[in-house]
Amino acid sequence: MAFNGHLPDPDSFENTPCPLCNSESGTFLYEINSYKYNKCNNCDLVYLNPRLNEKSLLSYYAQDSFYTEYSAGTGYEIQEKALRSTFSKFMKELHKRNVTGGKLLEIGCGFGFLLDEAKEYFDYRIGTDFSSEAVNHAKKFADHAYCGGLESIPSDETNKFDCVITFSVLEHVYNPNTFIEEINNFMAPKGRLVVSTPFIGGMWYKILGKKWPFFIPPEHVCLYNHNSISRLMKQNDFKDVQIFISSHAWPIAVFLSKVGMHKLSSMTTKLKLGNSPLFVPSTIINVIGSK
Repeated sequence: MAFNGHLPDPDSFENTPCPLCNSESGTFLYEINSYKYNKCNNCDLVYLNPRLNEKSLLSYYAQDSFYTEYSAGTGYEIQEKALRSTFSKFMKELHKRNVTGGKLLEIGCGFGFLLDEAKEYFDYRIGTDFSSEAVNHAKKFADHAYCGGLESIPSDETNKFDCVITFSVLEHVYNPNTFIEEINNFMAPKGRLVVSTPFIGGMWYKILGKKWPFFIPPEHVCLYNHNSISRLMKQNDFKDVQIFISSHAWPIAVFLSKVGMHKLSSMTTKLKLGNSPLFVPSTIINVIGSK
């Protein structure tokens, strides 16, 4: 069920209030590929409304083609060098903030590159993902990897984790409060939750507006700034909340394509420069909370 810019059957759509605070008061922001992004007047969350129902979208994520066509057809494996650069820098930052050590769970682990970069920082690492192909790759880099959501973790698994990470996952989540509540059940006492998601309050959004590359309907259903991500943690009773903004690396050709510079992107590929990592600042908003 690849979407390829075309709207699915109208019966697959649903209307929603703000997924974070349940307010009905929102302001239309942008229409992108016939999907409408709105901004909540109460909590600042930017969200799709109407949106594809979750069942339809989850069936899309479960397809192996979701990863082979990831990021505008570039393929997830092609981005390995850039992703590993991002995750290596990310893990060093978490270590500086005393978040590492013990047992790690990554939700939405993809091909397992973050789990592999985390091996020096955690004694035990597992991940989950909805793609069976991604999970098969991730198993090479983790103690265990499971296909599905949190419910896919076996009941006999060591299921109290010192750290839970979701990187580039929250923007896909339909019911963020429920998602965080479920994660809580897998956290050890004084465990840390680390949530990283595209930063809609950053300079790139202000510069690019509608062309900001993280407007990706129907997949990105919720987008966060300082106010909305802080509210999410507060509503779910997390303590000692820290927020920091970080960079993200992409292959040069991918980044140029994301910002609409397709000819230059093709040129870098022809010159064999396209896969070189380019760190883009002020791209990701990260929040750390203690249980």
